[in-house]
Amino acid sequence: MDMLRSAKRILPALPAIIFAAALIWAGRECAAECAKAAALCISTLIPSLFAFTAASKLLISTDAYKLLGRPFSLFSRYVLRLPEEIFPVFIISQLAGYPVGAALMGGLYDSGRITKLQAEEYLCFCIAPGPAYIMAVSSIASPECRGAWIPVMLAVAGTNLLAAVLSAPFRELPRRSPEKIRPKLSAEDITAAAVGASESMTMICAMVLLMAALMGIFSKAGLLSAISLLTARFTVIPPAEIYPFVRAFFEISNLSGVFGDPTVTLPFCSAMLCFGGLCVHMQIKAVCRGFSTLRAVILRIPMAVVSYFLCRRLIPKFYTVSVIAVSAPVSDGNIKLSDYSPMLSIILLIMTILILSQKNIAKPRKM
Repeated sequence: MDMLRSAKRILPALPAIIFAAALIWAGRECAAECAKAAALCISTLIPSLFAFTAASKLLISTDAYKLLGRPFSLFSRYVLRLPEEIFPVFIISQLAGYPVGAALMGGLYDSGRITKLQAEEYLCFCIAPGPAYIMAVSSIASPECRGAWIPVMLAVAGTNLLAAVLSAPFRELPRRSPEKIRPKLSAEDITAAAVGASESMTMICAMVLLMAALMGIFSKAGLLSAISLLTARFTVIPPAEIYPFVRAFFEISNLSGVFGDPTVTLPFCSAMLCFGGLCVHMQIKAVCRGFSTLRAVILRIPMAVVSYFLCRRLIPKFYTVSVIAVSAPVSDGNIKLSDYSPMLSIILLIMTILILSQKNIAKPRKM
């Protein structure tokens, strides 16, 4: 009995102990993966997402998002059966990148504008990569065709739109809002948006680094290579071409290492971009507090399959050059930092100060 009680006490801590031991065992690989992830955060994630995240919080706090939905009220209410103020959130989520749509949903839920069930439902079709990343991945997968990104973007956005349309009959017809919109902007709104964006970026980057450490462990254990070899047995695709997609399943930025026949790789890129990768869903979970994201994670799997076949059908209409199978990788996916700049440290310091001062900013509001 005593041994059983001791086992029950140790069991909850066992995963953390195993993870810590694995970090020591694969220390070199984890450090290399975390170095690349940190470079990705500083050189790409923070510059591209911080402003969008702050702007999304301003749209919510100032009620400006409601104005953007008025011209599309009929389409939003009668076709998608979404409240007119949700339609701008849907459009912005397709253009701004993965976590921004989730951040908007989190802001609407935190402010009481939508319910928990609505937040969980709307999030399912408000997850998408930014156009810039779609273009970058498509140009790597198919460098000989400038328009290769078009079928991928149409497939990803079309799948989200299809999900919204197919789920519309299960939603009640929303009424037109009689509220008179009076947007207002104050210095407190700007400060709160900057603080909120800093907090969101901190959580997002933390999730990226955590996933990088896991990738280092998996790489040391040979798990990623084993999955690639196993998958290759059931397909005609070589393991080397499958490997970048296996890594992208965990961290979507690894799609920068894809190579091979574009007619094969582009549909898989579309499916993987539609799914987002486990790290993206960890980021979404970090910015969506108060409601579950499990429904969105599960639904992204069939949506990724739809995106694959949709992209496959669209490729012949936009692919204008002869297809040439590539036998060597175009990019190794490594992200390197150039000469050290003190501005990076200053930016991170400012973000830390803003997060620490959040409580001090919130006190006057309570008074």
